[in-house]
Parts: sequence; C-alpha cells; structure tokens
Amino acid sequence: MSSMSECGCKTCVLVPTYENKTITKCISGFHRRLLPESAIVFSSQKGKQIFKEALLSNGLEGYFTLAETFQTQADPAYCGPGTLTMVLNSLQIDSQQIWKGNWRWYSEDILQTCDKRKPQDNPLENVNENGITFEEFLYLAECNGASVIPFPAMYGSIKQFRSAIITACTRKKDDIRLVVSYDRKTLQQTGGGHFSPIAGYHEKDDLVLILDVARFKYPPHWISVDSLWQSLLQIDSVTMKSRGYYLISRWPMDISVQCVKGSCSSSITPDILSTILCPSEDSLDRYLATVLPSKLTNCSTLDDIFIQIVHTFPVSAVQLFTKFSFDLTQKYRLLATKSDSSQCKSCPNTLVSYSSFIPNSLPETSSLNCDTMNKCKEPCTRVTKSHIHAYAIPPQCSLAPLLKLFSENCLFSLVKRIEIEKYLTINDGTKDFYLFGGLSPMFDSSTNDNEIKKTNINRFVEYALVSIILYAIRPYVFKCLTNENLKNTFELLLNMDNLAIDLITEVDYAKMSLGIK
Repeated sequence: MSSMSECGCKTCVLVPTYENKTITKCISGFHRRLLPESAIVFSSQKGKQIFKEALLSNGLEGYFTLAETFQTQADPAYCGPGTLTMVLNSLQIDSQQIWKGNWRWYSEDILQTCDKRKPQDNPLENVNENGITFEEFLYLAECNGASVIPFPAMYGSIKQFRSAIITACTRKKDDIRLVVSYDRKTLQQTGGGHFSPIAGYHEKDDLVLILDVARFKYPPHWISVDSLWQSLLQIDSVTMKSRGYYLISRWPMDISVQCVKGSCSSSITPDILSTILCPSEDSLDRYLATVLPSKLTNCSTLDDIFIQIVHTFPVSAVQLFTKFSFDLTQKYRLLATKSDSSQCKSCPNTLVSYSSFIPNSLPETSSLNCDTMNKCKEPCTRVTKSHIHAYAIPPQCSLAPLLKLFSENCLFSLVKRIEIEKYLTINDGTKDFYLFGGLSPMFDSSTNDNEIKKTNINRFVEYALVSIILYAIRPYVFKCLTNENLKNTFELLLNMDNLAIDLITEVDYAKMSLGIK
C-alpha cells in the first residue's frame, strides 16, 4: 500500500480490495520511514554486495555476535538502554539476576543504576520523556558490569574514530564493541539524538553498518564514516556538549572472553587488576619478522629508526594497538579507584559539580575510608552509591603511576624529544587512522577547554605507550640493524636489566596484546 498523506499521527493510505478497487483509509501512527539516499539499506542489493565485500575483507568480525542479540528498543525513547542491553548480551556479560524463568539475561527492565539521582527500583526514570544523555549512558554501562571508555567527539578526531571502528569490526577475538551517540537530523533522518551499535566496516568505501535498534522506524543500514562523524560532533541541547562514541568491553577479570580459544592455563586466577591476558589471535609477529627489516634499511640514526617503526605500522595492526591502549589505561583508572585519596589531592575535584553522586554511605570495602561527607568530597573521583566510576577520575591522576615508571627513562626522553606524536597517524593511501585509538582524554563534563590545553596528559601517555612498544619489539629491531655502532647504541638505550618490575610487566603485557614473542 502507498501513502497518500500524513497529518499529525494519522497516515492516509490506499488499501486494495478484492474487487480490484482501492479505498482510502486513515490509520493512526506511522509504519516505518524511508531512509535518505545517503544511507544504503542493509537488505538492498547494494547493501548485500557491500556486506559480502566487508565479510571477505574481515570487516564483519564483530557483526555475528551482535546479530545474535539484535533487538528492537522496548520504547521509542529507549534507544540508549536498548543498545546497551544488546551490547552487554553480545559480550556475554552475566546480568547476575533473573530475567524470566530461570534465565539470566539483560533487558531494559532489569538494568541497574548507581546514579544516586535515580530511584534504585526505577533506573530509567524519565527516560520515556527525555531519553538519556551521553554521560548517563556511560553510567548505565559501567553500573551494569561493562568496561567502557567514552570519546566525546568535540575532543577527538575522525582518524581516532576510524581506529575504534576497525577495532570493533575487525578483531577476530570479537571482544570489544562500538556504540555511537549521534544526531539523526545530520544524517537527514527524522528524530534527534540516537544510540546504536556499529557492526561492520567496509574499508574500501569507508562505510559502517549501523544496527539501528529503532527497527520499527529504520532498518539496519550502511552509511559513510564522514557523515556519521559529523553527526557525532553535533551539540546536545541538554548537555551543551557534543555527542560521541564509546568502546565497550569486559573487565580483564572475565578471562572466559579473553581466552575464547582456551589457550590460557586453567591455573590462572581471575583478578580484576590483573594484566594477565591470553595472546591475541592476531599477531604483529609476521610483520616484524618479514616486513620491518626492509623499512629500516636506510635508517642511520635512532631517531630515524623509531620514527620509521611507528609511522609504518600496517593499518591492520591498529586494532591491536587500540585494544592495548584501551586495556592498559582502563587498568590504571581502575587502580586509581583503589588508591588512597591523598594521592589525588592535587587533581581537580570532579565532585563539585556532581554533589548528587556522593553516596549516603560508603560500603565497608571501600578503600577511600571516608569518615565524613566532607572527606568524601576530597578525592578526585566520582563516588556513587555502589562504587567509584573509573572513567571519571582525571587522567593526570589515574595515569600518573604509569608515567612515573618513566621518570628517569632515557628511551622515554628520546621519544619525547623527537615528538613521536607527529608520527602516530597511519595512512592506508586514502584514509587516516590513529595508532592508539583506545586512548581517550576522558574529560569530565565539568572540565573546560582551558584545563584540557593545560594538562595535555595524553601527549605524555603517548610517549609512554610508544616506549613500552619499543621495549616489546626490541629483539626484532636489533636483528634489523647492520651498523655496529648503531646496534650498540640501540642495545644500550633499550637495556631492560635495570627496569622497574612494573614496567617489565607492562612490556610483557604489550607482547601478549600484540601477539609477539
């Protein structure tokens, strides 16, 4: 049947009859919407061809587990909760509560909250009227067991967004998800802000597959990364901040996901603070052994060597470095929530603007040992009714222990001197990717642009990550060098005999993350 006109919430349509005639009938509401020409319908012939090509180029590694849990949001305003439950189920995170019968499973109505402003028995209060904001989705995801990092578009770049895309879509381990918070109007769709997961990437045409949870409105569709990025940059009128995206995974304690191939020893004890993870299915080993030597042939100084190494990593390796930077920074943020509050005295107090998140009482297991409400306001962390949000701790506080490992490190100093950040962009010939796509500034909503410019903490974290990687691949690089003086200088600079045990641990973790010996 074909639509004749729309008026309010009624649609007038032509309905065929058995007498080969038609009658006009007005029906309340709407039955789906047509996608604009800029979007390619998933089930169309072109959409199927793109799917086939993306499958053959490994751009759909994250699609199938999402497809198994693909659902329609339970309410027109539930795009955020609907997306979250779909992602949590696809990651096989246990809800630890009964859904129906004897089954534990996530659905919108069993999501829990640690947002003190929301009733514990109604965590989605007012969502029907207002939806949820970029920050509220973050709280909800973390409170329900996910390891999540937000990437506000206003502080990021499209090249970092692409790194997140290929990480969520091309990792054979299928252990991380990408959720976008975007503005529909920018994509010429009806409606305003919306949440949905990204399930595929067609690298040649730079297209992503959106599994739109508002299936009653739009079907899944392919859309260009450039267009989607523009929709992420739009300002939310409620928060006056941009929208953005999230990388979502399981915490390292969930060894079952990290060891999907059963390659880990069963004697490993799951520990939420542990850096022990299984080696990745994907590996940088072959590239380092067969391709890297030719890249370093004409290098005559250490500066040239380090720049050439970082700048010529293949695009296929970006997902390895992105997941590595995601996990490593999350580990330090989690450690920071366990640390004594005195370590954070010099950090900006993020609780000032969020007094509603200060709990009535802290659990006895809390290491903050807050005796009074005033003391609870001292740490540079956001305390909620049930736990401390790892993401909310200012980076200059949470990542300080990582940087401290390099306080007198010569390699770190050299990496800093040559301004290695200039070479962290990987290009495939037409598009740019950022090597450490899992590194987010994670700036709190109360942080202003001047503070961001002042801290510049990510620059030093980049130096630290590059230094760790250089230590990890040092045997490969050493084999590539033919100049004896250069080999001696290299060996002296990257000597690991006197490194702190914590730094050696991070180097070993980098080896496992990159799948190298």
